[in-house]
Amino acid sequence: MSYLTGNTGPIDYEALQRIRDIFLEHEPLVTHHDLGNRLDPQLELNITVDEGFGDSPSGRFDIVWTERDCYNFHYTESDGIDFRFDRHPEPHAPEKHYHEPPNANTRVLSCIDVEPVDIVTRAVLKCWRTALNRDDPTLVNMQSNPP
Repeated sequence: MSYLTGNTGPIDYEALQRIRDIFLEHEPLVTHHDLGNRLDPQLELNITVDEGFGDSPSGRFDIVWTERDCYNFHYTESDGIDFRFDRHPEPHAPEKHYHEPPNANTRVLSCIDVEPVDIVTRAVLKCWRTALNRDDPTLVNMQSNPP
């Protein structure tokens, strides 16, 4: 489910294809990906990774990118870990913001300041991978100018 609301523009299918390709090229833990129907207005890219935080055996990224360069990289695990990087107009948060774990309810300034789809994707992967290697989801938004 996409968290983008308001006037963020239509889904950018080519951007989602590029994001998928970057995940497949740079992240060996990817075990499954699904990009759905190009004509679906609620289209999102789903990517499953074969490792999670703590005892979780896996995690999933649900990703949306629009033609107005608004995005949502939502990470979730079955044991309740949720966080996401967003870029979209938000009256109660910076345009580029991060929803903190464990439940993604709080919004803070995102450590990701870049904007091109390729670089944002690499930054999300670096933030996630760094935190995963330390088994600490609270570190996801602690990178300095990723990637």
